[in-house]
Amino acid sequence: MIYLNNGATSFPKPQSVIEAMNESLINPVTHAARTGLERELDDKVYLTRKSLAELLNVSDPLQVILTSGSTEALNLVISGLDLKGKHVVSTGIEHNSVIRPLKTLEREGVLSVDFVPCDQNAYVSPEQIEEAMRDETKLVVVNHSSNVTGTILDLQAIAKIAHTHNAYFLVDASQSAGAVPIDFDGWDIDFLAFTGHKSLYGVQGTGGLIMKKGIEIRPLKVGGTGILSEVLYQPEGMPIYYESGTPNTPGIVALGAGVDWVLETGIEKIHSHKKKLFEMAYSALSKIEGIKLFNNADNIAYSSITFTMEGMTPEECGYMLDSSYDILVRTGIHCAPLLLGPLGVEPWGTIRASHSYFTTEQEMEHFINAITEIRQFLNSKKSSA
Repeated sequence: MIYLNNGATSFPKPQSVIEAMNESLINPVTHAARTGLERELDDKVYLTRKSLAELLNVSDPLQVILTSGSTEALNLVISGLDLKGKHVVSTGIEHNSVIRPLKTLEREGVLSVDFVPCDQNAYVSPEQIEEAMRDETKLVVVNHSSNVTGTILDLQAIAKIAHTHNAYFLVDASQSAGAVPIDFDGWDIDFLAFTGHKSLYGVQGTGGLIMKKGIEIRPLKVGGTGILSEVLYQPEGMPIYYESGTPNTPGIVALGAGVDWVLETGIEKIHSHKKKLFEMAYSALSKIEGIKLFNNADNIAYSSITFTMEGMTPEECGYMLDSSYDILVRTGIHCAPLLLGPLGVEPWGTIRASHSYFTTEQEMEHFINAITEIRQFLNSKKSSA
């Protein structure tokens, strides 16, 4: 099988990730704070925070709150801030992990929200964000890199706009963390949500939120922490204030191994390989009649090729790729419903072939040949009709 659905979950994982998770499963699960034992396992959880802080340029590893993924992290901020009577600015390239929490609170009368529309390549300019700001705007939420087209937004410029208007700035880095450089401190970001199972090469059910020092929000959940058990309220302090419940220690350890692999391999090397594969596919597919591409050749993460094929729905194309060529892609709306109109792909969405560092040139050539043959098949049917 040729796996081109890394935008959903990366596969395969580095061997070090598999080994780290296996090791955590074959050894007793202990936590020094909860058992009184001094074990390296606790250090590995902290080392995961430390590796994430290094990768994303965060001054203090304790600013890294570990969650089940970016969905929980985004909900933590959107629910945890006091947004009653306030206005939120977001964009038309957002994932449902942002859209649904905001629309739910809007329906409940808590806040109002505007989603700034994007262009045909899913780009939203800082100037458009500026135009949407109001006196009562308290939060700006943007997707760093579109999970449909890969388009990257200018976080540094948007952060400056948000802070000029005394609003917080929340970034969804689900598609960008591990794929492109991120400078949390340097770009003056308030909150950054990330997931572990995509370009950080960890496993599903992992991720986190990075929160700037000096900001306080309500926890999404409260309960057991393993420390200060005599206290009847949630113990304060980072990051335990936001990490109630039993931690996903095997997943956290695997995430740490994935982040370490990215650091050791180098984001520039990873990015360069993915760009080469993207350019191969983009160049070839742009020459095929009946193929419409939705990626801008510049200012993207180079993690996916997104297109439609005339005369065939995305689902049909995906089925043919799977059944006839053993190629797995993603088809449909990709949990980004506000993009359908700007891209002109209602109601079916697009075909997304998302590669990774482990995708080979031979696999990409096989994908290109498959699309070429499918197009030729459609043309032959059309001419014989």
